[in-house]
Amino acid sequence: MEKVIVTCVLKSGGEYLPRHVYNLRDMCADFLPPHEFVCLTDLPQMHCQTLPLFHNWPGWWSKIELFKLKPPVLFFDLDTVILSDCSSIVSSASGKDFVILRDVYRGWANPNAMQSSMMYWEKPLNFVYDSFLESPDYCDGGDQTFLEKMFLDKLHLATFWQDITGGIVSYKANVCVHGIKPDDKIVIFHGKPRPWEQKEIAYPT
Repeated sequence: MEKVIVTCVLKSGGEYLPRHVYNLRDMCADFLPPHEFVCLTDLPQMHCQTLPLFHNWPGWWSKIELFKLKPPVLFFDLDTVILSDCSSIVSSASGKDFVILRDVYRGWANPNAMQSSMMYWEKPLNFVYDSFLESPDYCDGGDQTFLEKMFLDKLHLATFWQDITGGIVSYKANVCVHGIKPDDKIVIFHGKPRPWEQKEIAYPT
């Protein structure tokens, strides 16, 4: 498997700070196979490798710039907590064009509902970036709804993490209900609380 670019996005002006990038970087260094960690950001003088955001797209829409990167790419939202070795999770995505989470809630009714908290791709997906660049579509539901539109006629390219691996859990839907289980490796915090606003799972201060 070619060395993966592990990436995140930090857009200035929101609740996320450089320390959240560094925490994710350190967790990735501890628990992922060898990789290159890069943050897409509009902030200067970060203490990690960065690439510039070229567009002033608001909030989470800056994640669309990820799709101009050369694969293989593994993306995590900044409110992700990695608990233990994730080599098997990364290996499960090998050979897949595009891997994304099935939405924790909407996925019960629509198995193709996407949640963009954690994504991986080996095939160039520039068409996502190019389409948004040509005609920004700030649709209800955010970037993941836009991705669903982009892959509506390309579902043969998409694989869902839940179908190929275990160990990825939702804080709200899983941990708050059942607690942390021994096989839980990655905890997705979507919405409130953020990792630093709860006590069940250790998070660096």
